[in-house]
Amino acid sequence: MITHFEQFQLSPELMLALKKMNFQTPSPVQAATITPMLARQDVLVQAPTGTGKTAAFGIPIIENIDPEDRHIQAVILCPTRELAVQTTSVLKQLLAFKPSIRVLALYGGEPIHHQVTALKRRPQIIVATPGRLIDHMKRRTTRLSRVRCIVLDEADRMLDMGFRDDIASILQSLPTERQTVLFSATVSNEIKNIAATYQTSAQHICIEQETLPAHKIKQYYAEVPRISKLPALLHLLENQNFKLCLVFVATKSMANTLSQQLTTAGHPAEAIHGDLHQNQRNKVMQRYRRGKISLLVATDVAARGIDVDGIDAVINFDIPGDPDSYVHRIGRTGRADRNGIAYTLIDAKERSKLKNIISTTKAEITHAAEMFGQFAKQEPHDLNQASPKKPARLRKYHTPRKPKRPHPNGRVRKKS
Repeated sequence: MITHFEQFQLSPELMLALKKMNFQTPSPVQAATITPMLARQDVLVQAPTGTGKTAAFGIPIIENIDPEDRHIQAVILCPTRELAVQTTSVLKQLLAFKPSIRVLALYGGEPIHHQVTALKRRPQIIVATPGRLIDHMKRRTTRLSRVRCIVLDEADRMLDMGFRDDIASILQSLPTERQTVLFSATVSNEIKNIAATYQTSAQHICIEQETLPAHKIKQYYAEVPRISKLPALLHLLENQNFKLCLVFVATKSMANTLSQQLTTAGHPAEAIHGDLHQNQRNKVMQRYRRGKISLLVATDVAARGIDVDGIDAVINFDIPGDPDSYVHRIGRTGRADRNGIAYTLIDAKERSKLKNIISTTKAEITHAAEMFGQFAKQEPHDLNQASPKKPARLRKYHTPRKPKRPHPNGRVRKKS
């Protein structure tokens, strides 16, 4: 099978791996990023999730690794352990025909001595969360003196999660002569400062939102009172045949509660959030990927590393707080040239949030109350119409009581 990846003149082993993974045409971010990274240039890539970023930096990293050198040559920093695990999984698939190159994930939530043992096998690529990599650096169980490339994946998210100091410590500990690559959904002033401080003549690549296959994701919303959201969700699930469905909620406790309620109602579901141990997460994701459970209830942070093909629908049981999170969420469906569908449930107080999402993302989100039965408000609300102001509360003024007349003898008169 001839693929467009041949334009990069990749090694035969990597071409075989891409064929096995059914990679045919490079995504826009892959087409723009692979060549400069192969040339060991510094790159600042602004791209949303779900665009094929892992392969965009994974392919050139693997091609530039010297398999004879058993030192750590590349470091990939990820904001969460879920994303670190997912990135490592993709890299291992790309390395299917390069057994002399090893990759290892370092993250919290599992005993560090297991990772110390794995480090003794001399991996050339490390995928790590900042905090756990700092732990290994302090223990001197990692040697970064031969690192030639570092990638900060979802750099904006790492900054939001408070990893500024850790990132600075890691970057300062690396050799001066190296390749520094930043991937970020947004380019804030902090990202620009990191680029100015740690990159040299970086090439700025911007993958616009319009390049995403958003037309393959049909987006709907319904206005449902909070108390009716669960029966509305059950009505949808009973009338749609979703093989894999991802439900987003706002909190960890809500993830647990909703997954239990769905299971009790006859729709087996499991929750994934930050309080689960890594082995628990792995088991949940394994069951989900294999289709043993069709419903996964997740929080935003826990879902950052979820990259599962074939998710039919994303349901925002709780509307996300900002447009970026909305894009991240619905990007879990409609992947790999498949069609997807996204639903968002709101109550009357959340109309402004949905209006902000629509105006920022330019998304076409259609009112679809009929999909949720009698539990949804059937009349669509004009989201472009300003919310009615509450009537001003009238102040109550009380007429002051007249002072009681004094008794002629100096006593207060009693009421007769």
